[in-house]
Amino acid sequence: MTGRRPVRAIALAFLACLAGAALADPPSDDLRPPREFTYDANGVTTVTLVAAKSKILVGNTPYTSLVFNEDYDAPLIRTRPGGTIRLTLDNRMDEMTNLHFHGMQVSPLDDGDSIFRTTGPHEVGRYVLRLPDDHSPGPYWYHSHFHDGAEHQVSGGLAGPILVDGLKDQFRELKDVRERALVLRNFQKTFTGSLASEIVTGAPSIRTINGQFQPTIRIHPGETQLWHLFNIAANQYFRIRIDGVHMQLLSQDADTVVKPVGVDEMLIGPSARVSILVTGPAPGSYPLKLGSANTGPAGDTYAGALLGTLVSSGEPMKTVSITSPYPSIADLRKVTPANRRRFVFQDSDSDPNAFFINGRQFDIGRVDTTVKLGDVEEWTLVNPSQELHQFHIHQLDFQVTKINGKDVDFIGYRDNVFIPALGSTTVLIPFTDPVILGKFVYHCHIMEHEDGGMMQVIQVVRPAEYEEAVKLEPLGGIYGDNQMCTYLRNTGGNPLTPPSDASRPLGPTPGGRP
Repeated sequence: MTGRRPVRAIALAFLACLAGAALADPPSDDLRPPREFTYDANGVTTVTLVAAKSKILVGNTPYTSLVFNEDYDAPLIRTRPGGTIRLTLDNRMDEMTNLHFHGMQVSPLDDGDSIFRTTGPHEVGRYVLRLPDDHSPGPYWYHSHFHDGAEHQVSGGLAGPILVDGLKDQFRELKDVRERALVLRNFQKTFTGSLASEIVTGAPSIRTINGQFQPTIRIHPGETQLWHLFNIAANQYFRIRIDGVHMQLLSQDADTVVKPVGVDEMLIGPSARVSILVTGPAPGSYPLKLGSANTGPAGDTYAGALLGTLVSSGEPMKTVSITSPYPSIADLRKVTPANRRRFVFQDSDSDPNAFFINGRQFDIGRVDTTVKLGDVEEWTLVNPSQELHQFHIHQLDFQVTKINGKDVDFIGYRDNVFIPALGSTTVLIPFTDPVILGKFVYHCHIMEHEDGGMMQVIQVVRPAEYEEAVKLEPLGGIYGDNQMCTYLRNTGGNPLTPPSDASRPLGPTPGGRP
């Protein structure tokens, strides 16, 4: 939310403050893991998500909201590199919706991860995601990505975690380490017992872990646990610390780091995920703190809170330390970029609900950027506004090289990053994966800003198709709605058939035509 919200938003926030006292939650007991869909012997995970208005518990408080499978704690989808997710989206709501599989390196074409397809009210949609054998392991998530409705639907509960197995396999020492999923979100308090009709980003809210309010998380002294933390809130930043507890960053956005990284505090932005190793401290109780934060003079202020309590007790256990080599990942600063682009993320001076990239608001029928498959590009993301923005690009990971012009230490890739107020962030993006042909989007992942227009369409095409693809940008590019479109059929440009110089075969595309 910007600082220029209308008066009715301030009134809603005031009512929410009053509601906070009436809807106080007692703490929950031990942290419950999410229910999950997992894969069979063939690596296929079969999922059914029913989206509906349901009576639920947010923490321990009853609400009516938009959720999956009648539970605010949405199910975890577990898969593996080389696996397949076959998902049925049963939309029982009176509004349209769709799904995006955030961070996953899967095709946007046909039945894959395309935000250009929607499922209408009381209709059924289907998704088939085929993960490449070298898909990066770790935490991802799924959520509604229906433009102008994403903030409301995700705030209500239409989002959940995905875990790609295999992170522990990269370090043999972690084989027997306990693994936990901690899914973070916030729900705006209201007097009505229903999801707020207008989301006020900085309003008092119920912050939960796996749908629970201030749960207890148990560990033995000296024990090592692997925690995957997912921020699946629509807009909220989570600044987290546990005083007196050693933590080690293992991956960010499901990209394993390239060297040891110790952390005392983590700022987990909207859509970000981190995997950390936690070592059990001396016996006692240790608060898991959410620090206060603000996103700039024109942005939002978040009050600090207690998220949960880490309780260390029982027999001491031997601490596990990583001695295996970290993965070797290319430092893209050694590559000469094929293109350098500049994107300005702007707030409107006159409309508090309007946001722009390079002076344009989102248009689903237009392509804004065309990139050649095989290129590495340098993007400078400029923020002249007085609040943070959170950059994300679908289907791809990138390397952050500079923030406000200062070099950033290379620890690995990621799929989202903040752009400081009145500042800039520079990233290198490899458009080199032959699976990632097609049309997708980049945007600010503060969903209020995304819904307000801070999103653009990108198409990745083969070099031979580049000139024609640029000409067709105003008409939606060469991929149409990401089905096999007329242009490609007429020119023989079948994206399922790799060129002779492809670095590796494309393989079958979900739902693709022969």
